[in-house]
Amino acid sequence: MGHVSNKFALWISIGRISSMLVVFAMPLILTRFLSKEDYGVFSQFFTLYSALYIIFGFGLSSNLFYFYPTANKDDQEKYVSNTFFMMIFMSVISIALLSLPVIQKSLLSDGRLYDYRLFVVLCVALAVPMNIIAPVYTVRKDKIGAMILPALVAILRVGTIVLCAIFFSDLLYIFLGLLVYQIIIFILSYVYSLRLKFVRVDKEKLKQQLSYSIPIGFTVVLLQLSHYLDKIICISNIDPDEYAVYSVAFLSIPFINQIYDSLCQVNVMNMTMSYQENDLPKVVLLYRDFVTKTLSFSTPIILVVALYAEEIIGFLYPSTYSSAAPYFRIYTLTFLFAMFGAGTILRATGKTRYSTLSFAIAFLVSFPATYFLIKSYGTNGAIIGAVINLILPRFIQMIYEIKVTKSNLILFLPWKNLTVILVISIGLLLPLFILKLSHSLSIWIIIGLSSIYIIIAYLLMLRCNTFVIDKYSFQKLLYKIHLTKRV
Repeated sequence: MGHVSNKFALWISIGRISSMLVVFAMPLILTRFLSKEDYGVFSQFFTLYSALYIIFGFGLSSNLFYFYPTANKDDQEKYVSNTFFMMIFMSVISIALLSLPVIQKSLLSDGRLYDYRLFVVLCVALAVPMNIIAPVYTVRKDKIGAMILPALVAILRVGTIVLCAIFFSDLLYIFLGLLVYQIIIFILSYVYSLRLKFVRVDKEKLKQQLSYSIPIGFTVVLLQLSHYLDKIICISNIDPDEYAVYSVAFLSIPFINQIYDSLCQVNVMNMTMSYQENDLPKVVLLYRDFVTKTLSFSTPIILVVALYAEEIIGFLYPSTYSSAAPYFRIYTLTFLFAMFGAGTILRATGKTRYSTLSFAIAFLVSFPATYFLIKSYGTNGAIIGAVINLILPRFIQMIYEIKVTKSNLILFLPWKNLTVILVISIGLLLPLFILKLSHSLSIWIIIGLSSIYIIIAYLLMLRCNTFVIDKYSFQKLLYKIHLTKRV
């Protein structure tokens, strides 16, 4: 069963990586075909759209992971049908709430985005059922769907937006195109999940599903707010030109999250088994090993990307966006905190209420702090708010995890390995830092030097046995490759 699960995770990863690459390319293209102000308004729209369709989805589709695998075939379809009904209901709720003038004024202010409020309402409502697609292909173990659908959805969305921008260079046509896209994806969500059957509601099962999903829903909402709070508040407090610069700063590093998610999935499963065996010390050991792995592969990449933030932004975006580099550097460094995997132990031990509580406590602090910072300092305050929103809930989760595992801060983290990783990563980075101060290098030389730096850092970590793969496994892999070449 575990082998099948790991193999299926590969198909999911392929789909997610394909989707990520397509989404990564969108702002690089749009900033070259839209004016700075228009791109700022589009970014405001896309921020609300991306956050709200998940918030209104309320994590309801996650119930399928719990109920579907152990149900008989007939009940499985009932669970899917119930979930789609819940998605439709939340779409209606989203229309009702987002149509209220007080909500529209709070979210959109009275800027240019307010003129496109109808598109915000309709696109969000039509996107809510899209939340069901990933859980359905996962529980049905649909390899083709897992590999193709994420990329297909991303390609259709990005392709529609980019083509409308290229041919029309008008926000109205971009939003019209996005609305048409959402209608198509709404139909796809229905056809794929229900297989052209009518929505049938089983009230008894619906009660069970709601009982399971509602607590998770609050965590999903708080998680989304922690990711988007600074950007949502900025919509009403900075002009579109500033927003355009601020939005390009949140550029994800390709493959970092995808590798992290793969390690996280395996780690949570292993920790769950150890917890069920009442072996808390082993849970802590597994977590320490997980942190070593995630930080070993990510730290050199994150540090070198942060070092060359100006050059990367200058290469990827027009010169008018160069002021985004400091924000991009700060955001990139926050990835280091994400690599600690806060919340994984709470998931593995079934203590997810502590995650909800962590985000709730963090939100009570971060909302007024972020609002004040943006009001007082604009985008400079916004990036500080973003850092607070990203780090504070993770820090609180870690405190709860130490409590759950009956550990302490000294035993909880792999301090020796962390020291080795940081010494290697920072030590090897110093020559590049000195070179950056004294010479202006082309982006291609920077890519070459960065690649050499990462490879040497990985080899040293491998030698010190603090890499994502141990020396024995690496040697075994090289031996297999050598045998394959000989054959």
